[in-house]
Amino acid sequence: MDMEKNTVSSKQLRRTRDGRMIAGVCSGAGRYLGVDPNIIRLVLATFSIFGGAGVLLYAAAWVLIPEEGAPSSIAEDLVQKGKENPKVQEVVQDVTQKTKDAMHKTRVSR
Repeated sequence: MDMEKNTVSSKQLRRTRDGRMIAGVCSGAGRYLGVDPNIIRLVLATFSIFGGAGVLLYAAAWVLIPEEGAPSSIAEDLVQKGKENPKVQEVVQDVTQKTKDAMHKTRVSR
């Protein structure tokens, strides 16, 4: 009896290079979900017409989903660059401290 090893291929959500219209978000999501990308495009277009949420969803996906062949997304790259830049770290610490102070004032005034 021939025993074959079961290899589990992990399906990853990626923006595709083939079949893309703008950034490959819908074609990548279609491939991941196993549906026609045009259905996803239609849903996003409908959300865009009725409230504009489709544009925001598309933009968020563009930033958060890595492109095919890339190790990380645009957002991950920006966060990494921010961690390496001391000026950005200083601003983040300042904003964090101001937020903590504001939260403390709100709690004390209640």
